[in-house]
Amino acid sequence: MDDQLLKKRILELRKRAEFSYRTEFTDFLTLSEIDTAKTVLAGSNHCFYGGLADTERLMLCIAPEDITITPELFPICGIRIVPKHVKFAGDFSHRDVLGSVLGLGLERDVIGDIFIKDKEAYLLCSERIAVFLTEQLTQIRHTNVVCNIETADNSEFTKEFQVISRTVSAIRLDSVAAAAFGVSRSSVATAISGGKLFINGKEILSAATQVKEQDVISFRGLGKAKLKEIGSLTKKGRIAITIERYQ
Repeated sequence: MDDQLLKKRILELRKRAEFSYRTEFTDFLTLSEIDTAKTVLAGSNHCFYGGLADTERLMLCIAPEDITITPELFPICGIRIVPKHVKFAGDFSHRDVLGSVLGLGLERDVIGDIFIKDKEAYLLCSERIAVFLTEQLTQIRHTNVVCNIETADNSEFTKEFQVISRTVSAIRLDSVAAAAFGVSRSSVATAISGGKLFINGKEILSAATQVKEQDVISFRGLGKAKLKEIGSLTKKGRIAITIERYQ
């Protein structure tokens, strides 16, 4: 969604929450949209949540001042997707699951994060389309599947990370991305020129762009990584960093 349209939409929801005394929700927002939303939320009672800890796509809740926002308030469902016949099931990826779901005619913003584990998948979605998914999602690639609604907060499915500790000369995109993805800084610069590097969902045009703690770097073709922590200077004047690379 365009930044200005999103800001207008959120201000409308905020006004409703304040003057109609009701809790309002968006659909799932991208990292870039979350950053935009935060610019107009100062002073409001709000919370972002995606159905599990450390999810990337989040719903926004805006509530009257005296309401405590808890995860249970969010209209999010979890859908467990399992092969109908495990013996004949093929492997499928995040992209396979998402493609099959969007192929049903659904919009991307009603779908949250997707987790893959062995030959199963777990998908977070808006409550209003959960039943539709269980009835209509019957195949992923060449595998017949069965879908069941579960509680969204299913700790069995969590993001898995490779923890990487490195030192860099500066907290710039080229240095941090090179450390995270095991490539050269010149390769990062080439990728930036080709429109393949993003921070929190926004395309980055400069290798010198500063990276902050908790920023998520997306490198098209190589995956995603989060700058988890910026540490202290080493004796050689380099900066210690900790990165979580998505598995």
